[in-house]
Amino acid sequence: MRYSPLKLEEMTQRQREVAEAIGKRRVGGLDGPFVPLIYAPEVADRAQQLSEYLRFGLRTPERLRLLAVLQTARYYSSDAEFLAATKDAREAGLADEKIKALSEGRPPADMTADEAMIYDFCAEIHTTGRVKNATFNRVESRFNREVCLELVIVCGYTAFSSMVHNVTQTALPAGETKPLNPPTLR
Repeated sequence: MRYSPLKLEEMTQRQREVAEAIGKRRVGGLDGPFVPLIYAPEVADRAQQLSEYLRFGLRTPERLRLLAVLQTARYYSSDAEFLAATKDAREAGLADEKIKALSEGRPPADMTADEAMIYDFCAEIHTTGRVKNATFNRVESRFNREVCLELVIVCGYTAFSSMVHNVTQTALPAGETKPLNPPTLR
């Protein structure tokens, strides 16, 4: 890990304030990407607030939100991000076979119509940074424009978090193994 967890006595006053605020707002406290992000306390504070909103405040159905998270974590080969979302994805009703397919970087078999349209929407974001009109219109007509925007933000935030995990070499929880095969760096 490139950024060692800071002890309270090693933190600046602002880092302590943010760490305590995050600890009060999050069940897991200061863990995951927030361990290295506390080195940039203002970013950590704002990122955690956005993370909380994206987890608990969206109109996007939870199973579909987590499909987008897993798909994005796979795209960025982030073991830590993928593992962090796996349990919640199972609890939200995403089948183990679908999670395994996502971990292997392939479209899951037997997706529901909703899952397939979300998968396509996110795949287009990852490969082109855009979404075709036809794909956007499918999601908009099934859900609404707000859900379309939420999906963009979920993918973007997950990309950010994945990159933080990857670059800072976030340690996986004890007993966990790497679920993803990372790409070769050029």
